[in-house]
Amino acid sequence: MMFRRRAVAAPLPLLAELRDVDSPSAAARVGAEFGGEPHFAKDLQRVRPWLPPELTGAALLDAIRREEWTGFLALLAEDGPWVYVQNVREVQVLSRLYSRLARAAGQGPGARGEGLGVKASAELSALEAEFWEVTAVFAAEQRGRWAAQRRG
Repeated sequence: MMFRRRAVAAPLPLLAELRDVDSPSAAARVGAEFGGEPHFAKDLQRVRPWLPPELTGAALLDAIRREEWTGFLALLAEDGPWVYVQNVREVQVLSRLYSRLARAAGQGPGARGEGLGVKASAELSALEAEFWEVTAVFAAEQRGRWAAQRRG
């Protein structure tokens, strides 16, 4: 056998959705398409405390685009988190972090964590906190860059 690969206990999460949000019309279209999805607003607002909490759907996505400029909306797994990032590198970083979390939880596609008996642990809590912290840093840094560019 030429290649020897270790079997992965649980399949890694796959990128379920990726949309380019490059204009107000794209924000409206993509926001209308996904705005009603579970956790859409909660996930995107969680790392953006500067946004009004009542925003949802297309209005939320357009507010993010106005604050951070163009980017990508991604759903990191079928049951995973929604993120808005500026580039493919950020998608890759967050996908890796989420994959580590899913692997630690023993999740495969379709698994729902504690609903299937996965107990919260210090490790899982730390991995989840790291994921959201990095997501928040990406959002805040891009917001700062875009604000500086508009002023400059």
